[in-house]
Amino acid sequence: MIYAEPVTSPTAAANATATPILEIGRFWMLDDETAARGAELGMDQPFSFWIHGRAGVLGDVHSDVAAAAIGFVAGDMVGRLWTENVPAGLTPQQRSAEYALAAGRWADRTFADIASSDLERVTELSARVALLADPSLGVLFAGWRQITLPPTPAGAAAVALNTMREMRGGAHLIATHAVGLGPHGAIVSRDHATLGGVAGAERYGWADPHPSPDREKLANAEMLTTLMASHPFDVLSESERSEYVELVAQLREAC
Repeated sequence: MIYAEPVTSPTAAANATATPILEIGRFWMLDDETAARGAELGMDQPFSFWIHGRAGVLGDVHSDVAAAAIGFVAGDMVGRLWTENVPAGLTPQQRSAEYALAAGRWADRTFADIASSDLERVTELSARVALLADPSLGVLFAGWRQITLPPTPAGAAAVALNTMREMRGGAHLIATHAVGLGPHGAIVSRDHATLGGVAGAERYGWADPHPSPDREKLANAEMLTTLMASHPFDVLSESERSEYVELVAQLREAC
């Protein structure tokens, strides 16, 4: 495969892959089979498998710790799901392992027509970036960086990309606080029919009083997020960054 100029900078690579990686994760997280597996395990309330699956890597922590790590879901909502909709017989880490396996099963179906060599390359490049990044970018990122990858090339790629997703997510949480929005204010300031504004905030458990939206602060937070997420891309060569952008776009198109 030949990768054309212009060569991709670390910042450009972080920016170009941000939305595709976010959306790939959203596809498997919202997949009916993912929800069915969560219900089968005992996490049958909306968002339950998402909360336990993402934050289970933290271990048996207080719900406030899980809420702080997730950030963009109101603490009361996290607390209710973390303490009341708990699967019997599964440790928190096992819940995350099940979530990773659900991602893998979705990926096996969705990326069936993509060459194994391309999927393995996505995993390799993602791992190199993630391993260079400082784990303090986010505790969920640090936890997902330790998780066992599914055994198939597609499954491994999906979970490797989710680790990248948590890296940027942790950086974004830091950035929203840096600009004075915080997660609640960032959601309210987002222009999206279902995931932004007051409706989006309430979807994730936030209640009145809602902060006033501030699109300028949100734009500044996005710039800071990309800046923080871009530094680990220094580990890749210019041609590898271009390759990574193209491969991630290929996976997103397959969804």
